[in-house]
Amino acid sequence: MRARRWLRPLALVVALPLVLLEVTLWAWLTALGRLLGRLPLFAWLEALVARLSPNAVVAVFVVPFIPAIPLLKFGELWLLREGHFIWAAVVIIGAKVVGAAFSTRVFAIARPKMLQVAWFARAYGVVMGLVELGHRMLEALPGWVAARAAVRGWTARARAWMRRARGPLGRGVAAARRWFRRKWG
Repeated sequence: MRARRWLRPLALVVALPLVLLEVTLWAWLTALGRLLGRLPLFAWLEALVARLSPNAVVAVFVVPFIPAIPLLKFGELWLLREGHFIWAAVVIIGAKVVGAAFSTRVFAIARPKMLQVAWFARAYGVVMGLVELGHRMLEALPGWVAARAAVRGWTARARAWMRRARGPLGRGVAAARRWFRRKWG
């Protein structure tokens, strides 16, 4: 009983970031990865990944964009040396976001193959177990439930406001949504 009292906060500390990552960033990065998959370079990379063996797919997933890292670092250093600090930050953040989005895309495409690799399947099971534990623990906390309800309410109000918005902003938002749906499905 005493150990459970100690392990619960530790498990919460481990599970909370996993759940927050899954609930927010993973969904956004997956959507961005789908968009990237429509670009020729990324579509070619996806087709290449689809043809690889399970072990090679795990290697591609675990070590994405290794050849691009030195090029990006040189670009970042050049921008910093030239005093373009904001552009350097944009390159750094952009590279991280694109790399993470492509990794989520590769993961979505290659998960069945990667689960054929025994050690990866075990690690995946452990991580998914922690995520599930985190969901159960967080759903038991009244503050978490209230925060999720508040975010859902804010999101619903923001969407309703955007649908009702009049004037140039409302027309611009509506036009952008129509274009995005036509262009990206």
